[in-house]
Amino acid sequence: MTEQKRPTLTIKRKPKIFVNPKHANNPAPPPPKPAKQPKAKAPKPVKESKPKQEPPKPLSREERMARNRAKKLRRGQEAIAGLVAHWPQLFSLEQPNPLKIGIAADIYKDIKARKLELTRAKAGASLMFYTQTPVYLETVCVGGSRFDLSGQPCGAITEKQKAYAQEQLEKWRVEADATASQGAEPTP
Repeated sequence: MTEQKRPTLTIKRKPKIFVNPKHANNPAPPPPKPAKQPKAKAPKPVKESKPKQEPPKPLSREERMARNRAKKLRRGQEAIAGLVAHWPQLFSLEQPNPLKIGIAADIYKDIKARKLELTRAKAGASLMFYTQTPVYLETVCVGGSRFDLSGQPCGAITEKQKAYAQEQLEKWRVEADATASQGAEPTP
């Protein structure tokens, strides 16, 4: 068996230039004009280095909880303001009306019919926050009629619903007392 030698390839090899015979007699194109030199710019002033600031100190658990409570309260108030803007006859921050059972479905239909820029998720979250406020729970504890989307009476509050609202209100008051002893504001 004889070994055949393969040609070795090298990277340093110069490429062969192929000249098309049709263009062999034509002169080479003129060399490109040199690019214009950019104008000399004034040297940039040296920026003074600022002293490095210390990274922010991590918040304690109580501080984080207080910050989160405030954020949750602010977002809830904004959500309720959206409900009041779209349905002022039903929603009120001072004197809330007990809502009809199944009002969420009516609200979703109204959003779709009026083509409001309120999403279903935001409307649901707003309703949840609204119905968990202490003022709303106190109104349900008093009893009376529930109201539909147009603000008309629609059904009554049962004793079971009153008891549930009272239970939720007591939980909120216990939480308020616990957070007040820590120096923070309770979240409704």
